[in-house]
Amino acid sequence: MDEVVKKVAALGLPGTILVITMASTGLTGMAAIAAALAILGGPTGVLGGVGILGLTGLIAEYLTQENLDSLLTAIYRERAKSTAKETLDAEIDEWITSEELKNKLKWEITQVHGHQSNFTSSISAIASEAIQILDSVPGMLYASATDIKSSRPIFTLRDETVVRTWKNPFGIDHVFLADPKGNIIYGGYTFWIHAEGLKQAISRIRSDLTA
Repeated sequence: MDEVVKKVAALGLPGTILVITMASTGLTGMAAIAAALAILGGPTGVLGGVGILGLTGLIAEYLTQENLDSLLTAIYRERAKSTAKETLDAEIDEWITSEELKNKLKWEITQVHGHQSNFTSSISAIASEAIQILDSVPGMLYASATDIKSSRPIFTLRDETVVRTWKNPFGIDHVFLADPKGNIIYGGYTFWIHAEGLKQAISRIRSDLTA
């Protein structure tokens, strides 16, 4: 599923429109591409490649397992890593009709940009791998950097990155990565339905990335 999100996010707005079109019409393949092009108002290079045809199949498979809101959330989280918040907010206002989903997507974008601003200046390959493992957990959301002070260290990676955890008063599990000086590298949390996935990710990090 991560492959689908990254490929769609790389297409920018046209990829997002393709997803929305497929979810709302049930179209796949060339029919979905043609419909998306019509919505966009004409030819656009990023939807003209042969590889896009295969992507529609991956999107269709994703949508059989997850709902549209979930896919769009993942896509905008990925796009927010490299696209200005103002640009994405404007897109959402234009293309998303549900006020609830608009607010959710904008909140996610804000979290990504706020989270990135708290990164330490240098992230090692090992810490980056740990981040990838955590980001692959279904339902992972970015945590507030201020909550790291409530967490406790549970183990240290080979590069001295410290893995910290915290369960808030509502029983929601949080995980943080910090450098040896306590500067936050990553913070995330999942709701109860995905708690087991977070637990497994932390176990994998302990197994693969500790001394």
